[in-house]
Amino acid sequence: QNLIRRTGLPKSILVDFKRVIASFLVKPSSMTALNKKGQAFFRELSPQPFDWRPYWVKKYPKVFDKVFDKYSDKRPRTKRNWDQFRATKETVFERALLLKSRGDIFGRRLLFIGDADLTSIAVAVLGKAKRIFVVDIDEEVLGFIKKISKEEKLGIETLKYDVRKPLHPHLLNIFDIVFTDPPYTEGGVDLFLSRGISALEPLPMSKLYFCYGQSDRAEERSFGIQKVITDMGLLIEERLSKFNRYFGAASIGSASALYINSMTNEIRPAIQGKFAGKMYTWQ
Repeated sequence: QNLIRRTGLPKSILVDFKRVIASFLVKPSSMTALNKKGQAFFRELSPQPFDWRPYWVKKYPKVFDKVFDKYSDKRPRTKRNWDQFRATKETVFERALLLKSRGDIFGRRLLFIGDADLTSIAVAVLGKAKRIFVVDIDEEVLGFIKKISKEEKLGIETLKYDVRKPLHPHLLNIFDIVFTDPPYTEGGVDLFLSRGISALEPLPMSKLYFCYGQSDRAEERSFGIQKVITDMGLLIEERLSKFNRYFGAASIGSASALYINSMTNEIRPAIQGKFAGKMYTWQ
């Protein structure tokens, strides 16, 4: 699992890779290790450690670890029926630092649609946001965020919300930034992006961040997602491949891309009323 998270490769590809280099490995055991032939070969290659941190991360602020470690053993369990796969804390830290580096925290109004990963906490810890609001169907997640926000004086607002229903009127068209990690289906992306668009103030500086992942052996699924994005009038500014790393979700390499999108004059959410279709990966 650790190798899957570090490389972002699905288990099936790593298994195939091990099969190809089998002559360099000791006989199968609980660990993968090089035999003498393999050690000599790779010694000649002289491989160097790879720096996995993105370019905008020089180091993680100490306050991140301080807050996240303080509450790590109290976090609610993930719920598979809502497609919750917890991101690593490093991923959460890097999300917050990316938002900061792009000027999307200072003086900005941020909405998180679903936040079992606690990205809102990392963003709030950095300070300077004008408003941070979290909506989620999971009352445990909301209660946990409220607890941390109160104890750490972060000022995060929360509201229970089922994304299959239209967004509450008082949350329409008032945010600068929306961040969401939806179910990785076209229906899920369709729905979560539609709600995100509805929440954003229709201005050129408004941004919608969302995550989506698929196996390296099913890259064609990204075409469908790109069509969903462009059909709604969003412009993909950046797609950061394998940006997010997760515990579980081995079929997609425990990783997903982060899409950063801006609004155009052609903006039109695909779904505006109630949604009764399929959106979860298990459906």
